[in-house]
Amino acid sequence: MTALDVAAARSGRRRQWAARPEFAPLAFLILLAAVLAVTTPAFLAVDNLVSIVAQVAVVGTVALACNTVILAGEIDVSTGSLLAACSLVFGAVANSVGGVMLPALAAIAAGAVVGCANGLLVTVGRIPSIIATLGTLLMLRGIMLVKAAVGVISLPDASRALGLDFQLGVPVPVLILFGVYLAAELFMRNTTLGRDVMAIGSNGRAARFIGLPIGRVKLLCFTLTGMSCGLAAGVFFGQIGQLQATAATGFELRVIAAVVLGGTSITGGRGSVVAPVLGAILVGVILNALTLNAVPETFEQFILGLLILVAISLDAIRHRVAARRA
Repeated sequence: MTALDVAAARSGRRRQWAARPEFAPLAFLILLAAVLAVTTPAFLAVDNLVSIVAQVAVVGTVALACNTVILAGEIDVSTGSLLAACSLVFGAVANSVGGVMLPALAAIAAGAVVGCANGLLVTVGRIPSIIATLGTLLMLRGIMLVKAAVGVISLPDASRALGLDFQLGVPVPVLILFGVYLAAELFMRNTTLGRDVMAIGSNGRAARFIGLPIGRVKLLCFTLTGMSCGLAAGVFFGQIGQLQATAATGFELRVIAAVVLGGTSITGGRGSVVAPVLGAILVGVILNALTLNAVPETFEQFILGLLILVAISLDAIRHRVAARRA
């Protein structure tokens, strides 16, 4: 192979990488971090970076599972209320029996039940996923308002390990996020159901024609999202220590923003496992920058909504350009 051939191969690999959906958000994240490092000295403070990591761990854990729902061509907007409800279950068990393992298992089981119910509404009930999960969001928030209306629910210090402890010098929330990421990679790359997710999201009609188990795959995706909310509840409640009825309000926006900003297409079928993690980091850095620069908290949802619209618009433009070239 000549030097010209090597240069051409390298150029082709660079173009291939630049065409990946994760390239633009990664480039923007690096640029944003560089700008903040220069303009906002507090950004690089250790305590500030730790707070970003803590926020990213919760959002990323849920976003990794919600990513499969979106890749399959559906959407789940119930994750905020479900996270709060699972935290309520976690706290109830922790205050009754103590420890971490049993509360975590109870929260994951509760999340799995609700996630499975969402999946059944979509696959068996034929209800559009945005309507089904919006109904779940409102119902669960109503339960929170009734159960936690008496005041703040506190978590025993011994049950806050998932949110505050370190293992081998690494925060436990980061280890949990990494574990969920590895599990998602294995599921999407090495299982038939994982590969079916992409096929169903890309072309549902073709997937049905060749006999893919569409209902079973979507049901699994919603159930996994519920379980991820249960797991993240232990981290979330462990970090804050006290739970109010309005806890995690708007969290679903962060999750959806993380998925679409990371490069996964909102229409399904295009994306990767790394996209929600990258998007969660980007969302965490953006929200942290708003806080450091004293931007009123009331603008947070406006900024998240704007970011989602921009990401979806760019994805639509990229899809049209690719279709024209084809």
